[in-house]
Amino acid sequence: MLDPETADALLLPPRTRLLHIGPMKTGTTSLQLAAHRRREVLLANGVRYPGTAPNHRRPLGALMEWSVNTWNRARPLGPDRLDVDRTGIPAREEWERLKEEIDAEIERRIFITHEFVSQVDDATAQRIIDAIGDPTHVCITLRAPGRIVPSLWAQSVRDDAQTEPFESWLGRYFGKDSEHPLPERHRRAYDQGQLVSRWASLIGPENVTVIVVDRSDPDLLASAVEAMLGLPHETLSWKRSNDSLTATDAELFRHVNVILRDRKATWSTFHNLVWQGAIKLGPEQRSVSPNEPRVLLPPWAAEIADRDGARFAEHIRGTAVRVVGDLDNLAVKSPTAPWRSIEEIPVNIAAEAVAGAVLAGQRARRDARKELDKQAAELEQLQTELAELTAERDQLVERERSAASSLALSSAAAERAERPAAMFGAHQLAAGLKRRLLRRVRTHRSHPLDKAR
Repeated sequence: MLDPETADALLLPPRTRLLHIGPMKTGTTSLQLAAHRRREVLLANGVRYPGTAPNHRRPLGALMEWSVNTWNRARPLGPDRLDVDRTGIPAREEWERLKEEIDAEIERRIFITHEFVSQVDDATAQRIIDAIGDPTHVCITLRAPGRIVPSLWAQSVRDDAQTEPFESWLGRYFGKDSEHPLPERHRRAYDQGQLVSRWASLIGPENVTVIVVDRSDPDLLASAVEAMLGLPHETLSWKRSNDSLTATDAELFRHVNVILRDRKATWSTFHNLVWQGAIKLGPEQRSVSPNEPRVLLPPWAAEIADRDGARFAEHIRGTAVRVVGDLDNLAVKSPTAPWRSIEEIPVNIAAEAVAGAVLAGQRARRDARKELDKQAAELEQLQTELAELTAERDQLVERERSAASSLALSSAAAERAERPAAMFGAHQLAAGLKRRLLRRVRTHRSHPLDKAR
């Protein structure tokens, strides 16, 4: 917990938009889940966490025009499509809805967060700042690179269909394969010194706070953000989440990804049956033994990461941004172990993965059945409304005919009596149904036909 003097100094002015950009694997998921699950608590304490989702991945993805909706990607299965694939980009309306909620808030502080923002270039960063509006304050959470990098590879296996072996990927990550470098967005998030400088130059160092995650003080991150937002202590404390896959799990699913890629599986299949299925309902549900091998940097990569961490810390010291925590923690010695290929998977781990995929298939079938039932009910409702419209038309025609007969109208008047039938022909019936559908979309309920239209 922060001391009162430090906490008071961190407090942001009312209506400030606090933009938390990560990077990944720095405690962001726990913070987002706490804010999501306690939205009403935040609101009651003067903070709006806009939207309804756990984080702002999709609205920010729409603003950045990045392919964050992996299940909608049309290109072949494989990693590193995020900022190049033009499919899977959320509709612009997702950002516009969030923006409306932000602009409508005239009293509270506003908390916006997703890690992908740490990977954008200068032009996109400026576009995000302009779109969010004034006043904006940027929060960057940092951790020793030697602890981040292995987790990034394991996470890319889980949610980005990674197929490349760990050491080969590390060689590209650390620039040893100049002919096949990783996308530049990885470097923008990895180089913590440049990351802090980039945002400080765009928004001013006085509007940037760096929080150095400390394994010896696990409450530091939540306490610092609570202080910035003026929230009671432990509002944003949450159990640890988004743990990385073990080395065994990561290798198992890397091989699964290779097979799925070679057999032309779709991104939708990967998302629903692997990421949200076999992994989330399999290994992420089991208790991991302390003896299971973890994904750690081999000695050659750990040496690079440790050297980079010291360089990043020194760079940040010269930026004049506000720092919470000890920058020396960026240079702590990385845990390391030689990487060994895993050729055999214990039966219990493989069984968990298979069971997860089966459960995901069961869930997908149940969801599909519910959707079909919903569509059948809507079709039945439309058929009922069509019958009502037809009856209204017939009644109107009959009234006009009766009036014409009782008044002994001329042949011209009789001709006018037939006009309602033409007026309410197939085209008008369709238009009436369209109006009802639009009302239902807007209000989630049906209305009787507006005869004045």
